Amino acid sequence: MAAASRSPANPASAALSPSAFPSSTDPPMPRKILIIEDQATMRRNVALMLQLEGHTALTAANGIEGIETARRERPDLILCDVMMPEMDGHAVLRALHEDETLRGTPFVFLTAKGDKSDVSEGLGLGADSYLTKPVSREDLLSTVNEHLKT
Repeated sequence: MAAASRSPANPASAALSPSAFPSSTDPPMPRKILIIEDQATMRRNVALMLQLEGHTALTAANGIEGIETARRERPDLILCDVMMPEMDGHAVLRALHEDETLRGTPFVFLTAKGDKSDVSEGLGLGADSYLTKPVSREDLLSTVNEHLKT
């Protein structure tokens, strides 16, 4: 049996219904988010949280791989650890800011480095936000949604 739906008697009224307009609290449309994180468990957990919200999660295990992935995939937002082998998060941010096509991509540090001086340094380099580990699901998603609003 085919699925049935109830159509309004007046199609114009359906177009003007409140559900036709997203509220300011609605999450943004699903987007492509790059997670640059050397700890595999953290990388998987963050990716899963984002995927459960409908986003596409791209992952990179270090800074060099992260820059390559960002250039290839053009993510809508980047979450990046600071302390990583091969290239730290600060160097990643500087490299991405030199790339004209990625310069405007929202960049959020997600790191265990939570001293005031660490936060100031990260934001001073041009990060859009700074989250410290462990991060709650609510804080992560709130920050992601804030930077993905268009």
